[in-house]
Amino acid sequence: MTHRKGRPRRYDIAATSDYVDPEAGFAAAWLAELRERVIDQISELPPRALNYVSGSTRLSVARLVRHMAWGEVEWMKRVGAPTPARDLAVILETDALTGFRSDPEPAISAEMLITAVRRAAAEVVEPALRSAEDVDAVVVDDGTTLRGVLMHLQWHWIYHSGQIGLLQFEWGSDYEWTMHRPMSPTITR
Repeated sequence: MTHRKGRPRRYDIAATSDYVDPEAGFAAAWLAELRERVIDQISELPPRALNYVSGSTRLSVARLVRHMAWGEVEWMKRVGAPTPARDLAVILETDALTGFRSDPEPAISAEMLITAVRRAAAEVVEPALRSAEDVDAVVVDDGTTLRGVLMHLQWHWIYHSGQIGLLQFEWGSDYEWTMHRPMSPTITR
């Protein structure tokens, strides 16, 4: 069993100032942190670990990573984001919900998965969120608001990152979650 300490969890999330709606910027910052946590989970995994399937689940680390990025892109397209470049769409569509009845497509490397995740964020998700004017605006025909979409995406990353942790543990690689320890503020009297 290999063991590695992960990057510290961050709780001091702050939006950058280039978002029209600061709450969309905050949600984008949370999504970025969740993405980086998954990227750290998989960054040193060899292809055998990325492609390991447990039992009859048809889940692999690679499938889950592509699925999370696909989910972000699909939800952002519903709220007006541009369609991703064809080469990126092809990579992500292998793990659309309809693909889960078949065995997962193998991944060549963690770096290729990481590139796809970062491209989805940079080319589709972040531009859509930067221009969002109101997180409480209804953006889906069923009455879902942008805030609801963003909460769904945050839970989506959290849920599947736990599955990734279990799959990599079953494969033989332990990943230790660590905490970010911010400096204590100085108290003056």
